[in-house]
Amino acid sequence: MIRNFFNSLRDAWSVSSYATDSVNLYAQKLVFEEARRGLMLLCLILFGLFAVETLLFTRFGLGRNYIYTGLLLVLLALHVFVSANAIRDARTLYLLGTILLLISGTAFVLLAHQTGAFNLALFSSVALLFMVIPLVPWGLREASLVVVMIYITFTLSILSSTRVFEAQTLWSLQLVMIGAGIISLALVTRNTTVRKMDILTRYDLEQANRKMLHLSNKDPLTGAWNRRYLNNSFNDLTRQWHREGLTYHFAFLDLDDFKPINDNFGHDYGDTVLRSVSTIISERLGDQGCLVRMGGDEFALLFHDDNPEALVGGCLEAINKSLAPPGKYKQMKIGFSMGLVSVSPGMQANQEDIYREADTSLYQAKERKHSSGNLNLVSRTLAA
Repeated sequence: MIRNFFNSLRDAWSVSSYATDSVNLYAQKLVFEEARRGLMLLCLILFGLFAVETLLFTRFGLGRNYIYTGLLLVLLALHVFVSANAIRDARTLYLLGTILLLISGTAFVLLAHQTGAFNLALFSSVALLFMVIPLVPWGLREASLVVVMIYITFTLSILSSTRVFEAQTLWSLQLVMIGAGIISLALVTRNTTVRKMDILTRYDLEQANRKMLHLSNKDPLTGAWNRRYLNNSFNDLTRQWHREGLTYHFAFLDLDDFKPINDNFGHDYGDTVLRSVSTIISERLGDQGCLVRMGGDEFALLFHDDNPEALVGGCLEAINKSLAPPGKYKQMKIGFSMGLVSVSPGMQANQEDIYREADTSLYQAKERKHSSGNLNLVSRTLAA
């Protein structure tokens, strides 16, 4: 029980401290947005409270000092509310909230010293300052600092003027401050613990969704991308390369002599060939593009490269070197039939037209096939 209590305090100590760096980075933006909303809510509530207090000061004729102080605090809350929109980090938001609460507390102390009385209105203001602390989503560390600073501000001011106030007033104020501070810190601890659990849950859920989306775009046999990924990413990739002034290429690729491999060596070995094709081509492409398995032994490539024929030729050579037929069989080299379309910078071409050109080129490449192990390539260029 005690261990759980201290674990809760440790978890609530900082609202942005997590076990891994990835969660910390994920939480930073969420914490910042929540801190901004919390500070703005604090300002709105204090704005309303100070405005009501100013009206009460006027209604009960407590004097100009009360009214001027109330109006200044109303303007301060409004100023902090507006300033919160221009701040870009959570620490500054926390600092601004702390300053707002400290200035408000100091104003009430000075008002009490000047008037020589700590009336019910000022007592209520002190209690409300402690009670609004949990509105800002800071951790226990920041909230404790705010509570201690407000408490010290009031206590030192009162101790330096014990002759001004009655003993009953001083002890009552101490009770109000300590009680309200403990309640505020308990609420901050609970809120921070719940908030961190919520952030962790959201992080795990988004990671799971991202993983599921990634898997849904992958071919389960080869690990290459699938048709869905190609259709969803084609326009984004080609627009990016178009803006960068790059010539990009799209190709349909068929494995020649793949059926004899399945017939002679079995489908398990055929699957090994397909995985080898996917692995080697994807590694050679790197971040220059993507390999997509369209189905069976047919693939598609979307990439940019200065010499696409040399790139694919090198991939084919590496694939044949990597393949070792099982048992006593002699190695059978595979070949590629490939229809390649290159789109020059400045050329606007839609996805359907590029597909059609690549498909036509692939058909011509198959017609021109000569011997096994070769790259049978037909290419065409779309230029502006």
